Amino acid sequence: MFSHESLPLIILFIILLIGVLTAILHPVHALHSWLQRRRKRSSAEVVSKADSR
Repeated sequence: MFSHESLPLIILFIILLIGVLTAILHPVHALHSWLQRRRKRSSAEVVSKADSR
């Protein structure tokens, strides 16, 4: 009886799932790349301070 509704519901569920994954993974990726840049910058400062001595 409801077989004609299953395909749009599956498509809607997949789109919703992609949206949720994006909403979760984007801030995690941004935080990870920010920490990497911060770590790289601080290690470069340590090296430049050691070179200046």
